[in-house]
Amino acid sequence: MTDAFENPIPLTRPALRVMAFLLILSAVFVCAYLAGANLQAFTTNTFADARELAGVANFENVFSNLAFLIVGVFGLRTLSGLRAVPAAWRVFYAGLVLTCAGSAFYHLAPSDASILWDRLGMTVSFTGLAVALFEQCTGVRLGSVGLVAALVVAGASVIWWRLSGDLVPYAGVQATPLAFAALAILARWVPARLRRALEVSSLFYLLAKLAEMRDAEIYAATDHLVSGHTLKHLLAAVSAAAILAVHLKQRRDLVTARGVSC
Repeated sequence: MTDAFENPIPLTRPALRVMAFLLILSAVFVCAYLAGANLQAFTTNTFADARELAGVANFENVFSNLAFLIVGVFGLRTLSGLRAVPAAWRVFYAGLVLTCAGSAFYHLAPSDASILWDRLGMTVSFTGLAVALFEQCTGVRLGSVGLVAALVVAGASVIWWRLSGDLVPYAGVQATPLAFAALAILARWVPARLRRALEVSSLFYLLAKLAEMRDAEIYAATDHLVSGHTLKHLLAAVSAAAILAVHLKQRRDLVTARGVSC
């Protein structure tokens, strides 16, 4: 049985792969630095859809976060039936659960203070995915110490923004897993099943960011049915679900193999 999360292809010249990831990481943060003040355009506490329903303010932007909870819980439950899964994948799904909580809390009363919790949750998922892809492609295991260190650095980027107003470190953290996924896809350093999942995941994440930028336009175009920001939540959850689909297939294959062996 082929495991999409354990590369069956021999990891030739792993040191060069590590170097490639470090170069990509550096390029991401250089680009974030060059973007500088332009990054502020992506921060707003005003959204097109502020409708209240059942006493809940900004209802759709709050409850659309349940999509993250669903994917996160299913992901964690799926991994519980798999052996030797790198901890980074569990962190990825746990981050989705935290994103649901943090984003829902933020959208109840959007402010710079409450968005802190939204972003902290997201950095957990970003970090889990980035570390998982690094380990998958290079064969280097960072271990619990390395994973915790990465989480601390990612979380510090949000604290730094809150204290200084500088979005550069956080933007770098957010862009890193997307850049790592692009490297894994283009270099074909992951098995075909995971590569296809990353392609779909990256596409839906980019669509989510586009919907976020066109919040009011989408709200008007859909005759106030759904706003761009609500759609962003749903598209981002689908992005994560594309990866979950691979873990689900892996677990089904394992159950089938056990059944045959019995």
